[in-house]
Amino acid sequence: MVNANIVNKKTCPRCGTSFVCTHDPFCQCVGIRLTENAREYLRTHYSDCLCRSCLEEINNR
Repeated sequence: MVNANIVNKKTCPRCGTSFVCTHDPFCQCVGIRLTENAREYLRTHYSDCLCRSCLEEINNR
């Protein structure tokens, strides 16, 4: 189980942008509803979180 109070400073592996991953309802990725194609792409190309901008770009392909 992930502690909701953990804040992880990360670097997006796709674009290099720094962002904060909080693993809670206020995380930068909350609210992005990924398509099945986007989920599959992310599973096969990345093993860690991406920034919101990259998630949205991948989702809108």
